[in-house]
Amino acid sequence: MTAEVTLADAPRARKRNGWSALSAAAAFWFIVMAVGQWIFVYYTAAFYGPATLSGNFAAWNSHPFVRGHVPGDTVGNLAFAAHVMLAVVITTGGILQLLPQIRARAAWLHRWNGRVFLLTSAIVSLAGFYMVWLRQGAEPELHDVSISFNGALILLFGALAWRTAAARNIVAHRRWALRTLMVVNGVFFLRLLFSGWIILTQSEPSTMTFYAFEAASFLLPLAILELYLRARDNGGPVLRATAATAVFVASAYMAIGTFAFTMIFVRGILGGSFS
Repeated sequence: MTAEVTLADAPRARKRNGWSALSAAAAFWFIVMAVGQWIFVYYTAAFYGPATLSGNFAAWNSHPFVRGHVPGDTVGNLAFAAHVMLAVVITTGGILQLLPQIRARAAWLHRWNGRVFLLTSAIVSLAGFYMVWLRQGAEPELHDVSISFNGALILLFGALAWRTAAARNIVAHRRWALRTLMVVNGVFFLRLLFSGWIILTQSEPSTMTFYAFEAASFLLPLAILELYLRARDNGGPVLRATAATAVFVASAYMAIGTFAFTMIFVRGILGGSFS
């Protein structure tokens, strides 16, 4: 694979370089990621959409894990509404940015969708900062530092992705865009880590384990991406095999987590069978 190929370009790379383990791992990751993202979009829109659009913010608190509504906190409630509903825009737009067909055949869509993705990600991050540190009744805890670090990386990587795109440095832009995608999806990856743990261990994680998941939800995907990029661009056989194994294992866990997320969050919470 060359520096021009991203995780989603693996099928095209086969035509040039043969079907390597690394390109196969990238293709597997993309399929799992796309399926999981669309399920996440459906869940978020179905649970929060009707209550948000109707102004019935109190209904958010029917979620067994999240208490988004605080009576009397208009600004905080609006920040939460922006946070969850714009997440639908981010998740939908992010996966579309990975499709080489859109870049090749509808470059204008790729550019404008990318701008919307980066701007929306920044808004969601700022709303997250407000909810953690400034919202009425907020009591920041140690693990909120991890959440804030995630938000800071979103702003930093997003700015660098925008800057390199404006400078027409396409290779660097794609790298920063992929990094942005990894950190933007911290909440998504957290859901998969949490759900996968439950189905594999048949128990809920301890508080400290969950805190570790919060940090791993964006740092681990970022580390695997960096390993993949180094192996793809300059790696020898050992590094490429190591990266392929890491991507395969991560993708397999994501697949398990997606199935568990569907059972717990989509079927359980949306279906009303959660207990």
